[in-house]
Amino acid sequence: MHVLILSIGTLLTSLSGPALPDTIILNAGKNSKVIFYGKSVQDLKDLEKLDLNKILKELNDKQSQTDSVPRQQVVMDGDNFMAPQLPKDLVWVQKYLENTFLNLHIGTGVHINRYVFYQPPSALLDHPTARLSTEIVLRNPFTSSLSVVHDARFIDRPRFAVALRYGVGVGFNMQRYRHVNHLRPTSYDSTGGVIERAHMLLSDERITPIQTDFTSIQTFFQLSPKFSLKNKKGMSTFYLSLGARLNFNRNFERVNPGGGNSINGYTRRSKGPIITGGGYGVYSADKAYSISYIAELGYKAIGVFFAYNPDYLPLHTRALGSNVRTDSGFTAGQQGRLGYASFGIRLGR
Repeated sequence: MHVLILSIGTLLTSLSGPALPDTIILNAGKNSKVIFYGKSVQDLKDLEKLDLNKILKELNDKQSQTDSVPRQQVVMDGDNFMAPQLPKDLVWVQKYLENTFLNLHIGTGVHINRYVFYQPPSALLDHPTARLSTEIVLRNPFTSSLSVVHDARFIDRPRFAVALRYGVGVGFNMQRYRHVNHLRPTSYDSTGGVIERAHMLLSDERITPIQTDFTSIQTFFQLSPKFSLKNKKGMSTFYLSLGARLNFNRNFERVNPGGGNSINGYTRRSKGPIITGGGYGVYSADKAYSISYIAELGYKAIGVFFAYNPDYLPLHTRALGSNVRTDSGFTAGQQGRLGYASFGIRLGR
């Protein structure tokens, strides 16, 4: 490093003339200034390597040993005042951590697809166009996740940056089955008789919803390109991120402190069927992998997110006994998946 001249003094009169191009003048008080001078721009960048606290202590010691004069100039070799340098591996870790962030997502969601358990043929309704079905959808009253992500920048400009964001996280979700009996409208004739026959079929088949509420723990790996704008100071402000998550979902019974199997009119999850009828039942998987898609938009440390989970929970129908009835409206061996879309706030950079 070139020899750098550091001048610190109490100026009783202001300095005359503008600063040279490679000179930095720092106002350090009402009557004091600190001047950093280098022969080149690189010399000024090398100032980052100096231990300024050590320099100021040395100057104060010299000042106390000399007579007080209005202005003093002390010339020192900058190499003697270099700040301790971290090992290269620690420097890499430090730079990596500078672009590593902790994110929190909190929100709620609604269903996006459905599972049909019972759908009798039109002949049983005695109407050529009427359609009856018993369906299951999945609501998401509460969703949350905590993740650690890193932004690997591959385009970094003064006013914007593009990075590849990746990381891992864990989520906690409160889920709810909704059981719906859906009768599609008829194109002609009175619907009164069709409604009565639909109720009779549901009663005769003993369609019985059993489960509604359950919780799940979700671990995931996230990968998403991120575009961000910068302000004049080079700090990221507005950002947009679009990506995907590979999830591992583990489903549990909903905790009920009061005992029993009822929560505010709802029934928590168990190992048994979700719904039964006609000698058939629908069962869910305890563990499952899925891919979800996530979009994030915000400003600095606060934003919003939208997540799309189309294949969240696998379901299948099976016969509860040996009496498999064809053309009854039930399908043994049927498989499908429930999904949901969630949205909410995102905290973190």
